[in-house]
Amino acid sequence: MLLEQSMGPFIAAVAYVLCALNGNVASATTHSASVNSISGSKGWHRSSLPSFISAKKSTFHWTDNVLSQTRGGSDEEEGAITAVAEAEEGAAAPAAAADDDVVTPIDSDDATEAKARNLTFSATKPYDGSPEDPDGIPSRFLNMKKGDREGAKEAFEGHLSWREENDVDTVLSRPHPQFDVCKAMAPHYFAGHDVKGNIVFVQRPAMLDFELMRKNNATIDDLLNHYIYVIEYCWNILEDGPPEGVMTNVLDMSGLSFRSMKNQEYIGFGKKFVNMMSSNYPGRSYKTLIVNAPKWFHGLFKLFKPLLREATRKKIVILKAGKHQEKILREILGDSLPNDLISGNDAPEVEAGARFFLPTEEKEECEPGPNSLIEFEMRQFCIELLKLNNETMQEVI
Repeated sequence: MLLEQSMGPFIAAVAYVLCALNGNVASATTHSASVNSISGSKGWHRSSLPSFISAKKSTFHWTDNVLSQTRGGSDEEEGAITAVAEAEEGAAAPAAAADDDVVTPIDSDDATEAKARNLTFSATKPYDGSPEDPDGIPSRFLNMKKGDREGAKEAFEGHLSWREENDVDTVLSRPHPQFDVCKAMAPHYFAGHDVKGNIVFVQRPAMLDFELMRKNNATIDDLLNHYIYVIEYCWNILEDGPPEGVMTNVLDMSGLSFRSMKNQEYIGFGKKFVNMMSSNYPGRSYKTLIVNAPKWFHGLFKLFKPLLREATRKKIVILKAGKHQEKILREILGDSLPNDLISGNDAPEVEAGARFFLPTEEKEECEPGPNSLIEFEMRQFCIELLKLNNETMQEVI
């Protein structure tokens, strides 16, 4: 018992590193309702923006693809939302008029009226599971519970409650002024697509910067809400195809040390992150590449292997810096291999409180890595929503 208590922080830290966005921590890992919920914060407020966004198109090409053409759930769901909106409008006309004053169209010389679209997304998509399923349980929840219907039903009901409690369905329709701050606190980015066509998501767990978090008056809950925003964007806008979509995760372990893994703030975030992702986004991993792993990490991984499901263990590849690592990365990631993971292009050392990278403002400057085309377009999407609500991006200090 004493051993279990003393190893608890390491379990949480390593589970965070290995879980990434897989939702693959073994069922022995438990969570409480309090951990699975996220408290509100100043950066995440309900805005006056209605479910259907009416705006003029800007000159950015992505506006056509995102704000004016993004699907927003089933026709039935859109109809229900419209009915509710009309009912609310009839009951509170003055409030609706006030909303119109806040949501101002974007000025552009070449702008034309865009068709109002819905940026509300539910927990499921068409063909997400068997149409004959009486409980409507998505396949990934059934797979997570190895076919245990009662267990899968309970897990999915918990997910639906979590989405309602945290307003997840509408997260992409609300302004996110802390987007840049959260990107700076915990470096992560979509690099592109691998050779199999799966989205590539890169994270640097050791660079989680609590000093920068405090300087910018942000919280762990702000960062967790940001991850929800990013993942919902991924599966509803970036990859809005079949519901069984998966991603290739790359965990760059550069800078990881025992000292950082004993940091209580790091452990606290790790526990919440693992519980949130494993409970609500299961079955989303194609492969997890752990790169630039220190020598001691291999031995530690063997110690914590029992915490991971067998299917997860088969997806994990641990690599140490060198030509062999680069060869494997090129074979799997193809043209989406981030430049900062190529030998000889090592990322610069970043001190605590300093930013890992600055976002590019020009599409022509995009390249595989933190400033990929995907990252550029996601940030522009975020900026557009801020403009629609007369808000601006919070500056990182």
